[in-house]
Amino acid sequence: MRQRVGRSIARAKFINTALLGRKRPVMEKVVDLTDLDTSHTIQPLLKELETVTTEARHEVLQSVLEIYENGRNPDGPTLTKEFHKMYLDVAFEISLPPQMTALDASQPWMLYWIANSLKVMDKDWLSDGVKRKIVNKLFSISSSGGPFGGGPGQLPHLASTYAAINVLSLCDNIDGCWDRIDRRRIYEWLLSLKEPNGGFKTCLEVGEVDTRGIYCALSIAALLNILTDELTEGVLGYLKECQSYEGGFGSCPHVDEAHGGYTFCATASLAILRSLNVINVEKLLEWCSARQLQEERGFCGRSNKLVDGCYSFWVGASAAILEALGYGQCFDKNALREYILLCCQEKEQPGLRDKPGAHSDFYHTNYCLLGLAVTESLYTCASNDPPHKIKCIPNRQIVSSELTDVNPVYGLPTENVRRFIHYFDSGLPP
Repeated sequence: MRQRVGRSIARAKFINTALLGRKRPVMEKVVDLTDLDTSHTIQPLLKELETVTTEARHEVLQSVLEIYENGRNPDGPTLTKEFHKMYLDVAFEISLPPQMTALDASQPWMLYWIANSLKVMDKDWLSDGVKRKIVNKLFSISSSGGPFGGGPGQLPHLASTYAAINVLSLCDNIDGCWDRIDRRRIYEWLLSLKEPNGGFKTCLEVGEVDTRGIYCALSIAALLNILTDELTEGVLGYLKECQSYEGGFGSCPHVDEAHGGYTFCATASLAILRSLNVINVEKLLEWCSARQLQEERGFCGRSNKLVDGCYSFWVGASAAILEALGYGQCFDKNALREYILLCCQEKEQPGLRDKPGAHSDFYHTNYCLLGLAVTESLYTCASNDPPHKIKCIPNRQIVSSELTDVNPVYGLPTENVRRFIHYFDSGLPP
């Protein structure tokens, strides 16, 4: 018996110091209920429940509510297109500041975010001169025509190749640039990244494996018309196991909580494979709907997290894909539009941001604009059509910002997607 007691005490000490991280002695307090002021009894309880996230959300919420209160006008909120165009155009004319050297491995991404933002606001805002600069830059990263690294001399990577193919689709085959893409080499490289479990490494030897890699690989292959059974073998099983009990998707099977970015990657991948029926779509609809915060009106990326403008696309496009395939709308598009136009842009600074108090950047500018395009459109698709044939219909219940129609699966203007895929309709080259 004494030995058992000794083990129990030792276990308790281990839990108290090692697992909980610090000692937490028991605190006893005698309360005389007759002297208790009941008007203040709830405050200590709420204080105990506060976390860094709840405090941050309270601050954001106060800023958002103040903006909504002061931002009312008879004509409603509008997108300041010309102001944002100035911000994006400058990026192609000057060298980026030293503090952005951390993005050296994201050069194709920077090109995609900026070029796509211009195209989404106006299909004619990406000039031929800028298209040529983009093409020259990308083929200086990979003179062989792909796959592409994040910059010159860097290893080919799934994410940077995805961004490079996306931005090349925006260049409208200027100077025959699409013929310079080596589809056979990219296909063989994609096969070399395949894992036995159905996933894809993001990079040879050292790359991670998760739903992002699957989406990038399938999007590249679908856009270049090199999607084969060999490439997609095992992918469905991997994706199906990534759906969490919440309804959204994590990064890997049975590992992560549901997340907006992973959920988009999985949903778009399943749409490319035309196999959304293999998952629990009802739970996915519920999860997407629950990510729209009632007070802020925008989306958060995970349960009990802060609103962020980029999820206007990551979650909004996931919902739009489901809408296109006949599952109905699962969020308030007008409320999301108000969040983007009132809380993600400001008068003093061009570009769009994730939330009040943050600075604008190219990433959030692109995905907020894509999310805005989703709110102002209705989506439909014939049952047997591939996702590049998804149709956008103007949402007559919402005032239009006159944006370019966007395909929610690819995050690109619909016409650019269709032209690009049609150009490579011959399938895999010999």
